[in-house]
Amino acid sequence: MKNIVIIGMPGVGKTSVADAIGNMTELKVIDIDREIEREHGPIPEIFSKKGEPHFRALEKEAVAQAAKEKGAVIATGGGSVLDEENVHALQETGTIYWIRRPLEELAQNGRPLSAGGMDALEALWEKRKGLYAGAAHSELPNITIEGTAEEILKRHGQR
Repeated sequence: MKNIVIIGMPGVGKTSVADAIGNMTELKVIDIDREIEREHGPIPEIFSKKGEPHFRALEKEAVAQAAKEKGAVIATGGGSVLDEENVHALQETGTIYWIRRPLEELAQNGRPLSAGGMDALEALWEKRKGLYAGAAHSELPNITIEGTAEEILKRHGQR
């Protein structure tokens, strides 16, 4: 079975949806940000002490590792799509589902790139929306965590 890969803006609910799918199916859940934090510490601290380029290198390493899995649910970081090699690895290993939510509904706490409020989120959205669209095999709104998880499973042939 191909992996289920979830992409989207920071705070859209990728981790929550991935965890819900894992609970519904018993598939292994790999959250890229959690993997980075487990090995290297809190992401805001990585950004403040070592900068975004260092974080992106750690993210690339974590994506490459996750892409080796089979039959897993992978929740990416919001910026994983910034690197073409990440996108290629994820497309090769799975079906990519882009979940969306209005910018004003995105969680912002503890997210370094969302810290500037709506102006920062809008700038991030403008920079990334084309990358999400180009990477995704399927797009859907995140209305509720369980509903979005069910819809992904249906589209993935698991329901």
